[in-house]
Amino acid sequence: MNGPAVHPESGTDRTMTAIPPDAPFLSIGISARELCTRCGSCAGVCPEEAIELDERKFPRLIPDRCTRCGLCAAVCPGAEVRFGELSEQVFGRRNGGGGFDGQVAKTYVGYSTDDRLRSGGAGGGMVTALLWHLLRTGEVDGVLVTRMNRERPWEAEPFVATTYEELLASQGSRYAIIPMNVLWRELRRHSGRLAAAILPCQTHGFRRLQKADPELAGRLTAVIGLFCGGSLEPVLAREMLAVRGIRRGAVADFKFRGGDWPGQMQAVLKDGRVRPLHYSNYKDGAYNYLTSLYMPERCQTCLDGSNEFADVAVSDAWTRDEKGEYKFKAHSRLLVRTERGAELVRAAAEAGDIVLTDVSADPSYQTHRMQTRRKGSLAPLRVERWKKAGRRVPLYDRGPPDDATRRERLTERLSSALLRAGKWRPFRMAAMGFLTSCWAIPLIRLRLWLKKRKYAKRR
Repeated sequence: MNGPAVHPESGTDRTMTAIPPDAPFLSIGISARELCTRCGSCAGVCPEEAIELDERKFPRLIPDRCTRCGLCAAVCPGAEVRFGELSEQVFGRRNGGGGFDGQVAKTYVGYSTDDRLRSGGAGGGMVTALLWHLLRTGEVDGVLVTRMNRERPWEAEPFVATTYEELLASQGSRYAIIPMNVLWRELRRHSGRLAAAILPCQTHGFRRLQKADPELAGRLTAVIGLFCGGSLEPVLAREMLAVRGIRRGAVADFKFRGGDWPGQMQAVLKDGRVRPLHYSNYKDGAYNYLTSLYMPERCQTCLDGSNEFADVAVSDAWTRDEKGEYKFKAHSRLLVRTERGAELVRAAAEAGDIVLTDVSADPSYQTHRMQTRRKGSLAPLRVERWKKAGRRVPLYDRGPPDDATRRERLTERLSSALLRAGKWRPFRMAAMGFLTSCWAIPLIRLRLWLKKRKYAKRR
């Protein structure tokens, strides 16, 4: 840059030098996309709003606004996650080897007592119920949540909800990259207290914020953590509509899990029609295969699927009985982790906003095998292998399981190959075209039959 630059807010001249994208005071995501979680922490924490997000939600520096304060680097969780240090920070002790679910004080299954919240939620509407309890009782002035964009209903976006109706608009799962922590800007603009429903990488960013800027972090009074098997590239919804021959201009809403639990991917058209986008529900069919086509590289190397450092972590209650039937339908599972989480859950139950069943003593309510395998064994094996191959991977103080089998290592290689193939659009569209068509019905039926056979053997 030639000559002095004028700071947009102060109006003072300041000589600017070129800022390399890999400068140590910048978030790693600006220079190394393969390490960027796209959590939005860097853009949200910047007091000068010198970082914007591009169309794929990656951070982009606005050099003439940057003051080199280093806050974006301090809160970025992309390059390194120290589970031991985070455990000491949040719980006052190192994780004692509690397995994939992390440190858990209590485990519950439950649901919202509000019929609108329960029917509109992905599980039992528990996340929305807890947030509504905080809003209704005046404990917070707003909550950080997501919704589908009104003008582009196939795109998800973060926003601050302050009313019941706005919370209703936030209901349901959205399996897409949404940089929630960009809303930290709202913490700077307003003096009120907020709560958030966020993913594990976003929680990692928040815990870093607590150390980098405790005053700002103190305005976020409760973290409800969502389980995560990996976010999906935003292009998924657009390509799903294209493969099913639905014009984007005809779409009024896009639902990742619409209808009765466990839900189905749907397009709601402006003429009122609801178009299912594949021939199965969320849990049993095509959707689980699609995750292998659209998962970003950084999600493939993430080791935290259970939101280990949230105040309370929430997932569906997938637990089945000996016949293979779900024990609880349209229920959520809660892992209470911190004193703040316990206080929130207890207050919401006493107020009648939620109904709970304590299942802490039942080992069957630990996280289901598919999730633990994806984040607990395959991802650490992938990190280990990629590191040996010279690829840039996050630094962890947690490695692959000591008893990893040859089958698990082979599975990791095969899943990585599929993830790599998913980067090629022609392959992705062809695979999705098959998985969402009637030709995939035999495959779905085979999967369901194998499930029933598995549970029959357990009896």
